[in-house]
Amino acid sequence: MKIGISIGFVFGLAKAIFLIYSNKYSYYRMHRLILFNLTDNINRGILYGLIIVIIFALVIKVTYFIRKKLFSGFFEVKVIKKKNLTPLLKVSSFVILFVYLLIQILKYSRNTNQGVQFLLGQSLIVFILFLLVLRLEKIDFQLLKSKIVNIFKSAGIKITAGVFISIFVLINILNFGQKLFNSPSGPNVILIVPDALRADHLGCYGYSRPTSPQIDEFAADALFFEKAMSNSPWTKPSMGSVFTSMYPYEHKAFSWMDNLPDERLTLAEVFRNRNYATFAIQTNPSITAKHNFKQGFQYYREMVLEKGEIVTSSFNAWVKKHKKKPFFAYLHYMDTHVPYNAPQQFSQIFGLKDDTLFTPGEFKTMDVRLLGEMGLSKQDKQSLVNLYDAAIKYFDSNFARIVDNLKKLGVLNKTIIILTSDHGEEFWEHDGFAHGHTVYNELLHVPLIIGYSPHLPKKRIKSYVQLLDFFPTILSLVRIRNDFELRGRDLAAAALANKQINEEILIEGILFGSERKAVLKDGWKLIENTGKKNKGTFHPLGDLTKYRYPEYEKGFELYNINQDFSEKHNLINNNPQIAANLKKQLFVFRMSLPDIKQQRKTKLKEKLDDLKSLGYIK
Repeated sequence: MKIGISIGFVFGLAKAIFLIYSNKYSYYRMHRLILFNLTDNINRGILYGLIIVIIFALVIKVTYFIRKKLFSGFFEVKVIKKKNLTPLLKVSSFVILFVYLLIQILKYSRNTNQGVQFLLGQSLIVFILFLLVLRLEKIDFQLLKSKIVNIFKSAGIKITAGVFISIFVLINILNFGQKLFNSPSGPNVILIVPDALRADHLGCYGYSRPTSPQIDEFAADALFFEKAMSNSPWTKPSMGSVFTSMYPYEHKAFSWMDNLPDERLTLAEVFRNRNYATFAIQTNPSITAKHNFKQGFQYYREMVLEKGEIVTSSFNAWVKKHKKKPFFAYLHYMDTHVPYNAPQQFSQIFGLKDDTLFTPGEFKTMDVRLLGEMGLSKQDKQSLVNLYDAAIKYFDSNFARIVDNLKKLGVLNKTIIILTSDHGEEFWEHDGFAHGHTVYNELLHVPLIIGYSPHLPKKRIKSYVQLLDFFPTILSLVRIRNDFELRGRDLAAAALANKQINEEILIEGILFGSERKAVLKDGWKLIENTGKKNKGTFHPLGDLTKYRYPEYEKGFELYNINQDFSEKHNLINNNPQIAANLKKQLFVFRMSLPDIKQQRKTKLKEKLDDLKSLGYIK
């Protein structure tokens, strides 16, 4: 038992130190996260160590019993009389060490989030063990047995085990004390993200169809941002900015194959460090745990492409059990993403017909694009809009279930609810469909509604804001001191003080096609079509991309979006000075870009699987 505790403690401590170092918790002064990591990993290590020792002891006992009762004569001749077992022991040790190292290499090849340093450290340990095995001499097993027994009974082992047990008890007491006596006093926070929900298809943003009655009612009593812009036209870089308050080129979850780096502090980690319960349901395959978007979540459920009603029921069941302690929850819904798979009764509200070309859940993005190249009728295009609106209606019903459940549990008035989206959706406004291929407003303009009645006044904010402002805004509302390295600004403080929010908004990160970047300032928007293709995103589709999204002429576009929000009139030749000023901003932006090759990537097979699951390719 002592040896199991000691070995388990050392391995658990080593893993905890690695995680604390790679996530820079000391740098960010995440003291509770340091304690939580130490406790969790040491406890797990000791448990595994005890299990291994118990299993090993049982195997020895069973093997001895079988040998004695069934094969005693055979072993007397073949084994016990053999004087030199060193070669056999060496070969066995080499095989075990080699298999262990091979398993670690395979694990690293599947998930690179641990970093190559961790793999190299384990390889060094295996190499040292190889050298030790090479020095094995002839073994007197009786002498070896007596030495092992003496070691286990030695004062050194007892002292070492005693120290480890004392530390184990101490950190668990501290951990228990933190959870018991340092419960946070702030409100609950729920971030709800329906994927690909463009703002102008909600009633509260002026849409004429009845897609969102429950959301509209919620928005009427909330802090309502009329012109919230995503920092990227697709999910991974956009949600990376939401959770880190950094631009995509800074947080590095930029292209499809990138993962969010360990060292990027996330909002969930800040809440976990404040002793909040942190909960997430993730349904989008591009930002799951393998992409490292699990950081900071204590309870994390992956329900990739699951229906909204299942997500809602799971959250409502969880919050019923955890309502007594403040929590931060993040719910990602995929119903509003292609293929707009809402239940039929919702689609029928907006005119689903039996002879329609597209039906809920029965088409891929590539199907629509290829058919569009051949010529889709106006009726066929409208049927896709109908399905999209039906999916919004379906999400609206799930949103209502969440609010009603919080009200029923008596926690609605102490819960901040934020409704936003990662990006919008195009329906041929600029000759394209779906998202990820341009930086026009139909893909960037998203809802941002913050409800905290009666603590926040109902107010409409007309200024342009960006999603990376979300992080510092929530910290302000929850009264958590913001001394972190964040790009965003506190929107709530400015809005409540009736101050004009005038900030520069940067957009980047194309999913397919040539990279496009944009800068928005003072109502003017400059788009640069770089003509450069990021291989980390582009190559799995190769030449098929040109059939999926239109190519854009290399160069710049300029729009006065205060007067032309739909971006139909390119004014690049009419306003050279404004264009020059914004080009300078983009130049500084571009010069700060990291070397994409240095980022850790998701493997190609996983990338293709995710593309298929999202309906981009077959």
